[in-house]
Amino acid sequence: MHILIIGGTRRCGPYLVEELLARGHTVLCYHRGQHNISFSKGAEHLHGDRRDYPRFKEQMSGVKPDVVIDMMANDDSDVRAIVDAFTGRLQRYICISSFEVYEAFEAAWKHIPSLQAVPIPEDAPKRKDIHLYGEGPRYDKILVERETSLAHERGDFPTTILRWPALYGPRDETPREWYYVKQALDGRKWIAVPAGGQALYARGYFENMAHTAALAAESEAASGQAYNCADTLALSLRQIVQMIGEILDHKWEITPVPRELMPSVPQSQALPCSCDPYDIEPHMLLDLSKIRTELGYRDLVPIRTAMENTVRWLADEKPTVDWLTPSYPDHDEAIRRARQIAGL
Repeated sequence: MHILIIGGTRRCGPYLVEELLARGHTVLCYHRGQHNISFSKGAEHLHGDRRDYPRFKEQMSGVKPDVVIDMMANDDSDVRAIVDAFTGRLQRYICISSFEVYEAFEAAWKHIPSLQAVPIPEDAPKRKDIHLYGEGPRYDKILVERETSLAHERGDFPTTILRWPALYGPRDETPREWYYVKQALDGRKWIAVPAGGQALYARGYFENMAHTAALAAESEAASGQAYNCADTLALSLRQIVQMIGEILDHKWEITPVPRELMPSVPQSQALPCSCDPYDIEPHMLLDLSKIRTELGYRDLVPIRTAMENTVRWLADEKPTVDWLTPSYPDHDEAIRRARQIAGL
């Protein structure tokens, strides 16, 4: 098949391109040219801004893909541009969405109680607030999914929705794992984990999530479907911290701290619960039975290898991500107070 990827040069993109090429497909990446990358078998590149809709339609008139994998749809306008350019011309439109669409994610973000059972299935209640992140630049996967479903219902082309979790892997620009890796590299003897580190946050290694898109592109069973996607083994926050210590051969005391004692974060970088990037309440654990049964999904990279690849890259690169850099005086005070409460 001839597959057009909108995006494809960051995060999961390069892994997706390489897998599709290895499976014998022809691949064209449409992107702005800000992250040019060479692929092993020479995927083609076409530069442009998908949000310059008239120009996008003009460029797409000369492209004849069988499948479009859209990694960059931020709102309904982005999907309508795909409809305008490709109605009646596609075997499938695969839209990358997010677990952010679920009501449980909204509850965690707004710090409100939720009775959502876990693991969360695809038909679980969705968010009602389409301005979860404020009134700034339009970004909402709820709008993306609505427009994608409408395209399928109208018969514009068959569609598939993939709901990806929190992503991680080497060369990530916002690596949550850096929050813990930095503390280990700095030789911290104690590390604070909110609420005992019991939180379960669905995560997906770049290469594994790319694999979900490759499977969807090749499967007729995926037409008209939405799938949860994540690594099949979900680690608790405490297990993530413990594994990072083991990978870096660093011994530390994992200290439970009540959420209310954890340092706060600026509102502009608000996290669902505490300053810890993998602390969340309620749990965001996804039910993967549908994608495993219908598309035969299995992790290409096991969790230990995925974590080792990510942690060692972070240890070598030492990225600068201010909002993921812990404030040690604040953390020390939180640990001191937590130990005091526990009578230690």
